[in-house]
Amino acid sequence: MDEHMQRRLDKQRKLFKQLGIQLDALSIHEKVFNTKLRGYDPEEVDSYLDEIISDYERFYATIADLMDKWQEQQIAMRDMKTSSRPEPERFAIDPKQIEDIVLKMEYNLRQLKTKIRPEPDFFVD
Repeated sequence: MDEHMQRRLDKQRKLFKQLGIQLDALSIHEKVFNTKLRGYDPEEVDSYLDEIISDYERFYATIADLMDKWQEQQIAMRDMKTSSRPEPERFAIDPKQIEDIVLKMEYNLRQLKTKIRPEPDFFVD
């Protein structure tokens, strides 16, 4: 067995052990059944086990892919939480307050204009 396949099977065993799954593809492949009088056809058993191994490989690939995506999502969520913390509002004024302030300032300006120069054409509005 080549090194790449061995590493892949080791990762699969580790993941399956974490998930509580007892059988992996290699243990299914290496299983040897005793033969008895009137036992099962060994070739049929081997063929069926090959199908099971194929399914296990697909399960492993799917689980590994989903776990990778989950970890990426966790990292992205953590990054979003740290980067999108809103700054505390320094001046929280609602629009109605701003409008009232502007109206008062306009009124005060008109009053000031009449006290400084009573002529109506002196200031440009």
